[in-house]
Amino acid sequence: MSYPLTTNSPATSKSLPFPELLSSARLEALNARFAANAGQWLADNAPKTKTKLPRKPKSTRGPKPKIIKNPFYGFIGCTTYWGRYPVFALDIIEGIARLDWHDRPEGNGGKSMPLSVRNLAVILESLPVVTNEGVEDLLQLKERHARRYVKAIELIVPNMVKSRPQSLINEMDDIEPELKACDWDDGDDLCKPSAEELAKLHHDLRTLTQFKTAEEYDAKYPTLSAITNVVALPVRTEQQNRHQHPMKLDVLEMLTQGVAIKAIERGTGVSAKTIRNWRDNVQIVQNELQAA
Repeated sequence: MSYPLTTNSPATSKSLPFPELLSSARLEALNARFAANAGQWLADNAPKTKTKLPRKPKSTRGPKPKIIKNPFYGFIGCTTYWGRYPVFALDIIEGIARLDWHDRPEGNGGKSMPLSVRNLAVILESLPVVTNEGVEDLLQLKERHARRYVKAIELIVPNMVKSRPQSLINEMDDIEPELKACDWDDGDDLCKPSAEELAKLHHDLRTLTQFKTAEEYDAKYPTLSAITNVVALPVRTEQQNRHQHPMKLDVLEMLTQGVAIKAIERGTGVSAKTIRNWRDNVQIVQNELQAA
Protein backbone atom coordinates (compact mmCIF):
# COMPACT_ATOMS: atom_id res chain seq x y z
CA MET A 1 0.00 0.00 0.00
CA SER A 2 1.47 3.36 -0.98
CA TYR A 3 1.06 6.69 0.89
CA PRO A 4 1.07 10.14 -0.70
CA LEU A 5 4.19 12.22 0.00
CA THR A 6 3.74 15.61 1.67
CA THR A 7 5.85 18.74 1.34
CA ASN A 8 6.54 21.67 3.69
CA SER A 9 5.08 24.23 1.32
CA PRO A 10 2.44 26.63 2.69
CA ALA A 11 -0.09 25.25 0.26
CA THR A 12 0.11 21.82 1.84
CA SER A 13 0.38 22.88 5.57
CA LYS A 14 -3.03 21.41 6.30
CA SER A 15 -1.80 18.01 5.29
CA LEU A 16 1.05 17.91 7.91
CA PRO A 17 0.74 15.06 10.45
CA PHE A 18 0.95 17.53 13.49
CA PRO A 19 -0.31 20.90 12.30
CA GLU A 20 -0.73 22.20 15.93
CA LEU A 21 3.05 22.18 16.73
CA LEU A 22 4.76 25.59 16.89
CA SER A 23 7.72 26.46 14.82
CA SER A 24 11.12 27.14 16.40
CA ALA A 25 10.76 30.89 15.81
CA ARG A 26 7.46 31.04 17.66
CA LEU A 27 8.90 28.93 20.53
CA GLU A 28 11.81 31.33 20.96
CA ALA A 29 9.44 34.30 21.01
CA LEU A 30 7.21 32.58 23.59
CA ASN A 31 10.23 31.72 25.76
CA ALA A 32 11.44 35.31 25.71
CA ARG A 33 7.99 36.56 26.75
CA PHE A 34 7.79 34.07 29.66
CA ALA A 35 11.28 35.05 30.83
CA ALA A 36 10.39 38.73 30.80
CA ASN A 37 7.18 38.11 32.77
CA ALA A 38 9.02 35.95 35.34
CA GLY A 39 11.73 38.56 35.79
CA GLN A 40 9.14 41.28 36.35
CA TRP A 41 7.25 39.13 38.89
CA LEU A 42 10.43 38.45 40.86
CA ALA A 43 11.29 42.13 40.84
CA ASP A 44 7.85 43.00 42.25
CA ASN A 45 7.32 40.15 44.74
CA ALA A 46 10.67 38.64 45.77
CA PRO A 47 11.84 39.59 49.30
CA LYS A 48 14.37 42.36 49.21
CA THR A 49 17.52 42.00 51.25
CA LYS A 50 18.42 44.96 53.34
CA THR A 51 21.60 46.57 52.22
CA LYS A 52 23.21 48.95 54.65
CA LEU A 53 23.95 52.35 53.21
CA PRO A 54 27.60 53.37 53.31
CA ARG A 55 28.39 55.40 56.38
CA LYS A 56 29.39 58.99 56.04
CA PRO A 57 32.84 59.70 57.44
CA LYS A 58 32.62 61.18 60.91
CA SER A 59 33.58 64.77 61.28
CA THR A 60 36.34 65.68 63.69
CA ARG A 61 34.23 68.55 64.97
CA GLY A 62 31.57 68.31 67.64
CA PRO A 63 31.32 65.94 70.61
CA LYS A 64 33.09 62.61 70.48
CA PRO A 65 30.93 59.51 69.95
CA LYS A 66 29.70 57.88 73.13
CA ILE A 67 31.61 54.75 74.22
CA ILE A 68 30.23 52.51 76.98
CA LYS A 69 32.35 49.76 78.48
CA ASN A 70 30.38 46.57 78.98
CA PRO A 71 31.62 44.83 82.17
CA PHE A 72 29.21 41.93 81.60
CA TYR A 73 30.75 40.86 78.29
CA GLY A 74 31.75 37.20 78.60
CA PHE A 75 29.87 36.74 81.91
CA ILE A 76 26.29 36.64 80.57
CA GLY A 77 25.10 34.99 77.39
CA CYS A 78 23.78 31.73 76.01
CA THR A 79 27.02 29.86 76.75
CA THR A 80 27.42 31.11 80.34
CA TYR A 81 25.99 30.03 83.67
CA TRP A 82 23.69 33.07 83.90
CA GLY A 83 22.25 32.73 80.39
CA ARG A 84 21.20 35.46 78.00
CA TYR A 85 18.51 36.73 80.37
CA PRO A 86 19.99 36.72 83.90
CA VAL A 87 17.35 36.69 86.60
CA PHE A 88 18.91 39.48 88.67
CA ALA A 89 18.89 41.87 85.65
CA LEU A 90 15.71 40.91 83.81
CA ASP A 91 13.50 43.45 85.61
CA ILE A 92 16.03 46.20 84.92
CA ILE A 93 16.26 45.42 81.20
CA GLU A 94 12.49 45.09 80.78
CA GLY A 95 11.77 48.29 82.74
CA ILE A 96 14.21 50.41 80.72
CA ALA A 97 13.03 48.86 77.46
CA ARG A 98 9.45 50.05 78.19
CA LEU A 99 10.40 53.69 78.51
CA ASP A 100 9.06 56.15 75.93
CA TRP A 101 12.01 56.06 73.54
CA HIS A 102 10.17 57.43 70.48
CA ASP A 103 8.54 60.49 72.09
CA ARG A 104 5.24 59.97 70.32
CA PRO A 105 2.26 62.03 71.51
CA GLU A 106 -0.52 60.05 73.13
CA GLY A 107 -3.92 60.15 71.51
CA ASN A 108 -5.17 59.37 68.04
CA GLY A 109 -2.46 57.46 66.21
CA GLY A 110 0.12 57.92 68.96
CA LYS A 111 1.62 55.03 70.91
CA SER A 112 4.76 54.31 72.86
CA MET A 113 6.93 51.65 71.19
CA PRO A 114 9.28 49.85 73.63
CA LEU A 115 12.72 48.65 72.67
CA SER A 116 13.37 44.96 72.12
CA VAL A 117 14.45 43.13 75.28
CA ARG A 118 16.16 40.52 73.12
CA ASN A 119 18.20 43.15 71.27
CA LEU A 120 19.33 44.70 74.56
CA ALA A 121 20.37 41.27 75.87
CA VAL A 122 22.22 40.50 72.62
CA ILE A 123 24.14 43.78 72.90
CA LEU A 124 25.22 42.95 76.48
CA GLU A 125 26.20 39.47 75.34
CA SER A 126 28.07 40.40 72.15
CA LEU A 127 29.78 43.79 72.50
CA PRO A 128 32.66 44.43 74.92
CA VAL A 129 32.42 48.13 74.08
CA VAL A 130 29.01 49.55 73.14
CA THR A 131 29.06 52.27 70.51
CA ASN A 132 26.50 53.57 68.09
CA GLU A 133 28.32 52.10 65.10
CA GLY A 134 28.74 48.73 66.84
CA VAL A 135 24.99 48.52 67.53
CA GLU A 136 24.24 49.51 63.94
CA ASP A 137 26.39 46.69 62.59
CA LEU A 138 25.21 44.12 65.14
CA LEU A 139 21.47 44.70 64.80
CA GLN A 140 21.40 46.19 61.28
CA LEU A 141 19.68 49.36 62.46
CA LYS A 142 19.71 52.91 61.29
CA GLU A 143 21.77 55.47 63.16
CA ARG A 144 18.88 57.15 64.99
CA HIS A 145 17.34 53.90 66.21
CA ALA A 146 20.72 52.49 67.23
CA ARG A 147 21.29 55.59 69.36
CA ARG A 148 18.23 54.67 71.45
CA TYR A 149 19.74 51.27 72.27
CA VAL A 150 23.06 52.86 73.22
CA LYS A 151 21.26 55.21 75.61
CA ALA A 152 19.31 52.28 77.07
CA ILE A 153 22.56 50.31 77.66
CA GLU A 154 23.99 53.38 79.39
CA LEU A 155 21.08 53.21 81.88
CA ILE A 156 21.10 49.43 82.22
CA VAL A 157 24.78 48.81 83.01
CA PRO A 158 25.09 50.78 86.30
CA ASN A 159 21.84 49.32 87.63
CA MET A 160 22.98 45.81 86.77
CA VAL A 161 26.28 46.41 88.53
CA LYS A 162 24.40 47.37 91.71
CA SER A 163 22.16 44.32 91.62
CA ARG A 164 24.86 41.69 90.95
CA PRO A 165 24.81 38.64 93.24
CA GLN A 166 27.93 37.98 95.29
CA SER A 167 28.87 34.94 93.23
CA LEU A 168 28.91 37.03 90.03
CA ILE A 169 30.92 39.75 91.77
CA ASN A 170 33.55 37.18 92.74
CA GLU A 171 33.55 35.78 89.22
CA MET A 172 34.00 39.21 87.61
CA ASP A 173 36.72 40.18 90.10
CA ASP A 174 38.46 36.80 89.61
CA ILE A 175 38.11 35.90 93.30
CA GLU A 176 38.13 32.23 94.15
CA PRO A 177 35.28 31.28 96.50
CA GLU A 178 36.28 30.19 99.97
CA LEU A 179 35.74 26.54 100.75
CA LYS A 180 33.49 26.14 103.75
CA ALA A 181 32.27 23.10 105.57
CA CYS A 182 28.62 22.32 105.11
CA ASP A 183 26.64 23.41 108.16
CA TRP A 184 23.70 21.12 108.85
CA ASP A 185 20.68 23.12 109.87
CA ASP A 186 18.52 20.81 111.94
CA GLY A 187 15.01 22.09 111.49
CA ASP A 188 13.43 19.25 113.47
CA ASP A 189 11.62 20.45 116.59
CA LEU A 190 11.50 17.02 118.23
CA CYS A 191 13.16 16.69 121.64
CA LYS A 192 16.13 14.45 122.18
CA PRO A 193 14.97 11.12 123.73
CA SER A 194 15.92 10.45 127.30
CA ALA A 195 17.94 7.48 128.54
CA GLU A 196 14.77 5.68 129.69
CA GLU A 197 13.13 6.11 126.26
CA LEU A 198 16.23 4.81 124.49
CA ALA A 199 16.36 1.79 126.81
CA LYS A 200 12.71 0.99 126.09
CA LEU A 201 13.36 1.37 122.33
CA HIS A 202 16.28 -1.08 122.51
CA HIS A 203 14.11 -3.49 124.49
CA ASP A 204 11.36 -3.35 121.86
CA LEU A 205 13.86 -3.93 119.05
CA ARG A 206 15.70 -6.78 120.78
CA THR A 207 16.39 -10.05 118.98
CA LEU A 208 13.74 -12.64 119.76
CA THR A 209 16.29 -15.45 120.16
CA GLN A 210 17.72 -13.55 123.12
CA PHE A 211 15.22 -15.34 125.36
CA LYS A 212 14.49 -18.62 123.50
CA THR A 213 16.28 -20.74 120.95
CA ALA A 214 15.24 -20.83 117.29
CA GLU A 215 14.08 -24.44 117.68
CA GLU A 216 11.75 -23.50 120.52
CA TYR A 217 10.20 -20.71 118.47
CA ASP A 218 9.85 -22.99 115.43
CA ALA A 219 8.11 -25.61 117.58
CA LYS A 220 5.71 -23.01 118.99
CA TYR A 221 5.10 -21.15 115.69
CA PRO A 222 5.51 -23.69 112.84
CA THR A 223 5.71 -22.41 109.28
CA LEU A 224 5.15 -24.13 105.94
CA SER A 225 8.81 -23.90 104.88
CA ALA A 226 10.08 -25.42 108.14
CA ILE A 227 7.55 -28.27 108.03
CA THR A 228 8.33 -28.97 104.38
CA ASN A 229 12.03 -29.23 105.10
CA VAL A 230 11.64 -31.85 107.86
CA VAL A 231 8.77 -33.94 106.48
CA ALA A 232 9.78 -36.58 103.96
CA LEU A 233 7.69 -37.14 100.87
CA PRO A 234 5.71 -40.40 100.85
CA VAL A 235 7.41 -43.32 99.11
CA ARG A 236 5.62 -44.53 96.01
CA THR A 237 5.79 -47.90 94.30
CA GLU A 238 7.28 -48.42 90.86
CA GLN A 239 3.81 -48.62 89.29
CA GLN A 240 2.80 -45.31 90.91
CA ASN A 241 6.02 -43.67 89.70
CA ARG A 242 5.24 -44.64 86.11
CA HIS A 243 1.95 -42.68 86.27
CA GLN A 244 3.51 -39.72 88.07
CA HIS A 245 4.50 -36.52 86.30
CA PRO A 246 8.24 -36.66 85.59
CA MET A 247 8.76 -33.11 86.93
CA LYS A 248 6.69 -33.43 90.09
CA LEU A 249 9.55 -34.26 92.45
CA ASP A 250 11.64 -31.41 91.00
CA VAL A 251 8.76 -28.99 91.38
CA LEU A 252 8.16 -30.00 95.02
CA GLU A 253 11.86 -29.64 95.77
CA MET A 254 11.86 -26.16 94.29
CA LEU A 255 8.82 -25.27 96.38
CA THR A 256 10.64 -26.31 99.53
CA GLN A 257 13.49 -24.00 98.52
CA GLY A 258 11.09 -21.07 98.34
CA VAL A 259 11.18 -20.57 94.55
CA ALA A 260 8.25 -18.57 93.16
CA ILE A 261 5.55 -20.43 91.22
CA LYS A 262 6.04 -18.32 88.08
CA ALA A 263 9.77 -19.03 88.12
CA ILE A 264 9.09 -22.77 88.51
CA GLU A 265 6.63 -22.61 85.61
CA ARG A 266 9.23 -20.97 83.36
CA GLY A 267 11.96 -23.40 84.40
CA THR A 268 10.03 -26.69 84.23
CA GLY A 269 7.24 -26.04 81.78
CA VAL A 270 4.60 -27.19 84.30
CA SER A 271 1.52 -24.96 84.42
CA ALA A 272 1.03 -22.76 87.47
CA LYS A 273 -2.34 -24.40 88.17
CA THR A 274 -0.71 -27.85 88.43
CA ILE A 275 2.04 -26.51 90.66
CA ARG A 276 -0.54 -25.03 93.05
CA ASN A 277 -2.46 -28.33 93.16
CA TRP A 278 0.71 -30.25 94.06
CA ARG A 279 1.56 -27.71 96.75
CA ASP A 280 -1.92 -27.88 98.27
CA ASN A 281 -1.87 -31.69 98.28
CA VAL A 282 1.48 -31.74 100.08
CA GLN A 283 0.13 -29.26 102.64
CA ILE A 284 -2.92 -31.49 103.28
CA VAL A 285 -0.65 -34.47 103.84
CA GLN A 286 1.50 -32.47 106.26
CA ASN A 287 -1.56 -31.31 108.21
CA GLU A 288 -2.74 -34.93 108.54
CA LEU A 289 0.67 -35.97 109.80
CA GLN A 290 0.67 -33.17 112.37
CA ALA A 291 -2.80 -34.12 113.58
CA ALA A 292 -1.71 -37.75 113.97
